[in-house]
Amino acid sequence: MSSWKPGVKREIVSLVVIALIFLGFPAALWAYQARQTQVPGVRVIDITANAPANGGWQPDAIRVNLGERIRLRISSSDVVHGLEVPALGIAVGQILPGHVEQVDFVATRAGRFPFACTRWCSVDHWRMRGVIQVIDPENPNLALPTAAAPLFQQLGIDIDARHPAHAVPTQRPSAARGALVALDVSGDLHVQSPSDVFAAWRADAALPPRSDAQLWDAVAFAWKRAAGDDAISRGQRLYARDCAACHGESGKGDGPAGRNLPGMSAMDPMRNRGPADFTDASSMLGASDVLLQGKILRGGMGTGMPEWRSLYTDQDLWDVIGFLRSFVFDYGPGK
Repeated sequence: MSSWKPGVKREIVSLVVIALIFLGFPAALWAYQARQTQVPGVRVIDITANAPANGGWQPDAIRVNLGERIRLRISSSDVVHGLEVPALGIAVGQILPGHVEQVDFVATRAGRFPFACTRWCSVDHWRMRGVIQVIDPENPNLALPTAAAPLFQQLGIDIDARHPAHAVPTQRPSAARGALVALDVSGDLHVQSPSDVFAAWRADAALPPRSDAQLWDAVAFAWKRAAGDDAISRGQRLYARDCAACHGESGKGDGPAGRNLPGMSAMDPMRNRGPADFTDASSMLGASDVLLQGKILRGGMGTGMPEWRSLYTDQDLWDVIGFLRSFVFDYGPGK
């Protein structure tokens, strides 16, 4: 007969149960996670997203081999983040704190492929950048193709120079009214500013008599038609995701993340501080699409404006520019 008292037995059983909970459960969880991260033929890479003040992406530089099967396991340590690697077709819309999102891919071409956070995670959200470098093991020193110079450089445009419009409308030009004016633009619209087109029409004696307001309406219609409704809608989504935090939802340059940025005053003390105001008719109507493209892809060179060339396709750039025009042109409902 056992000499242990019933109360002692119960206490021992309780201690064993507690030990199993605090030691056995973590061990089982670790074993489960280990099985998840050990996939035959697949290299698993863990990435942790932190707000920029807490270190940003960790790691923020990843090196993989061409043709290697990769599984990214992405977690967040603080707030909701997102991840996108545009050039590799990778997009994870939501990474919740405490959760792990997985995405598999095989890199089919060598190069440096930037990635970024796609969720508003802090006022320094735009600093959430990283890069995946894909190396060809057989040609580790292979030089990547040299990209063509951007259009603004090919055309010799100084994107930092002032570019006021020759004239500005007295009321917001309407694309709907402009469709009734029925005027066509000659030449490539991307390389002309709206102000240039207005001035050319105003000086053309062969045109039927039109008021300034009618000509500006025709300009608005020309830019909307050239961009297309689908592109403008895509640009609106990109703007909301990547630009509104600094430039403001209404484009006035008053977004919460942009209030303390120097803006163009970093280059010229006489310029206004803060992000560009896209509702400034003189500035926007005096700028060609190519000039705006150059500003977006290069960034602000110390102004606080990040570069987007590494994250945006050419079509993304034109889509955003198409939407930016809606801050001075009336494109109709929702635009």
